[in-house]
Amino acid sequence: MQDTPMVKDDTKHRGRRALKPIALALFAIVLLVALSACGPQYRVESQPTAPPESTSEPADDRAAPESDAYGRVVFAISDAAADMQTVTSITLVVNAVRVHSTAEGWVTASSTPQTYDLLQLKATGSQALIADTKLKPGSYDQIRLDMSSVTVTDSTGVHQAKLPSGELKITGKFDVVANTTTTATFDFIADESLHITGNGEYILAPVVQLETREHVEVVVHPDRKVEIAQENVRTRVKVGMDINGNVGVDSKISKNQAIFIEGGKLKLGDSSISAQGSAKGNAGLGVIG
Repeated sequence: MQDTPMVKDDTKHRGRRALKPIALALFAIVLLVALSACGPQYRVESQPTAPPESTSEPADDRAAPESDAYGRVVFAISDAAADMQTVTSITLVVNAVRVHSTAEGWVTASSTPQTYDLLQLKATGSQALIADTKLKPGSYDQIRLDMSSVTVTDSTGVHQAKLPSGELKITGKFDVVANTTTTATFDFIADESLHITGNGEYILAPVVQLETREHVEVVVHPDRKVEIAQENVRTRVKVGMDINGNVGVDSKISKNQAIFIEGGKLKLGDSSISAQGSAKGNAGLGVIG
């Protein structure tokens, strides 16, 4: 009878010993959960990246100094000719405009062909855009127009005119300064440029006044008309082209010179011959006007 209580007590102790590992396991789980909730969170979001928009800002900043390092140069063409009698149109194709400096050599400002009616420019008193570009700062000493075709319309129809040379190279200085505008205008004087032979063939030996301006205000309209502030002139020079294509202040074909074409080349004749010919309503050889 006295042994029974001892068995019961041992059973109770074994039960308590069995519960201890379970309690410890539960406590460990609760502790891990608590620690994980309080500890650092190693998530992707904790390593922020710059938004996509911010990547474009440094690129813009890098591009700005590059564009700021250049100056704007606007090239334009006009015509200040007097009346041309029966001639109603002179169209000139300009293929390219180039500039020269000792540092850079020849640089192409534009290679897009453009067609201009010189007499239309004269009638409207306007200047038309040849090129609006950016060049490296520095001193430039020559400007060149590359021309390919001249067409003359008069009372008898449309005629192809001959150029002594397709290259009009003019010595004219101008400086390009960063963040400023420089201009160069070619004012063709058509009545001094256009000539006719005894058999009615037209010749265009350009007579041009070049003007360059620096630090000016320029407006280029959608129709390619150009307005330039008439100030800050750097160069103003009038040049002409002779029958060999040479361009200079004293190089042009005068009114008293008779011209004819032989073997595709221009030649000068005797001035006495000019009084005998007539073509398309224009008396003699030489300049029309």
